Amino acid sequence: MIAPDTINELMGDGTEAREGEQVLTLRGIDLVREGMVGVDDLGVLIRTGEVVALVADAEWIVRRLPRVTVGLEHPAAGEVDLLGQAVLRISEQKRLRLRRQVGYLFHNSGLIHNLNVWYNVALPALYHSRFHDMVGVGERVDIILRRCRLTHVRDRRPAALDEYTRKRVALARTWVMSPRLIVIEDPLVDIDTGAGSRFMDLALGPVPSGWEGEDPRPSQAAVFITSQGIHESFFRYVHRLIILREGQVVFADNPRLYDRRGKKDAGDLVSL
Repeated sequence: MIAPDTINELMGDGTEAREGEQVLTLRGIDLVREGMVGVDDLGVLIRTGEVVALVADAEWIVRRLPRVTVGLEHPAAGEVDLLGQAVLRISEQKRLRLRRQVGYLFHNSGLIHNLNVWYNVALPALYHSRFHDMVGVGERVDIILRRCRLTHVRDRRPAALDEYTRKRVALARTWVMSPRLIVIEDPLVDIDTGAGSRFMDLALGPVPSGWEGEDPRPSQAAVFITSQGIHESFFRYVHRLIILREGQVVFADNPRLYDRRGKKDAGDLVSL
């Protein structure tokens, strides 16, 4: 993740092209629901270490588009390249292997309700190591739980937690495999503004004061966020903001340029 004290330097005036490996590329994506075009000819490119947020005027777009990026759903048209592979053209077995390099946070957290917090976070790593590396996985999970301030709830099940805490557990789970891409689906739904700010600070912000040792977050992971509205944290942590209105991109640039150009085109689509 990019620390906020370096973001201004990296962003500049919003016109520079970021360097780095292409992690996710969407080309000519169309999404259609019940005969209604929700996304028309969308193109997105996200590179290593880049944080991109896409805001849309329909809930179903915000929740369906992330699934398209990892091949969980197919668009009406278009191509998806993830880590150099054409997601929609490869076999399901290859897609499963590719998803090991992606951390995915569902809007409803997607936690397994009969497992406690520790096992929810650990499960991807335990599964892919076939439970042969309990010690190594356990050490990483414990560090991540401490980083997300979840140690005190490690033995609780999701039903005993509030929504903000469940989202933190789901975020912690996206880190455990040290992915190259993190996809965050509608992260601010069902929590208040204050909790939303704390969540985004945790996901993208600087290491908190007093933290000792290495930050367990994947340091160079690309991050793709979809949202039903613009949150003030986007202006602190996001490198590129994309706004869709009636299927078309009306703004795609550095968030710091939004006040100058984005509001005129986006209208009342979003509010802080």
